[in-house]
Amino acid sequence: MENEKRHIWILIAIALVFCAVLIGYNLFFVKEPQAIVIETDIAESDTEQSLGEGYIVPTSKVNINTASAEQLDEELEGIGPSLAQRIVSYRDANGLFTDIEQIKNVSGIGDKKFEAIKDYITVS
Repeated sequence: MENEKRHIWILIAIALVFCAVLIGYNLFFVKEPQAIVIETDIAESDTEQSLGEGYIVPTSKVNINTASAEQLDEELEGIGPSLAQRIVSYRDANGLFTDIEQIKNVSGIGDKKFEAIKDYITVS
């Protein structure tokens, strides 16, 4: 019985020493985490103002000569289903766009809307 108590005290002592070593290691050898700053070309406030809150920036440009009305509606902020259909109808009636600024000839797309989408559309 006495031998059993002695073994328990030895195990407790070993556990305490182990805990002390872990605490000491964390205090003296583990470095504090540091924040990493990543700089981008687009300011966050500019993005929110031009695209609206909750908008996901497309990873590739939308070709306005080949995109369907559904694609234009889904992938371009501010282009709803009716405006997307007008773009496709204009393209069908007048031929392919040769320059992205020609999209301003579509009823409902003025300078302001063009400025919002010009970086996300292409004709090639």
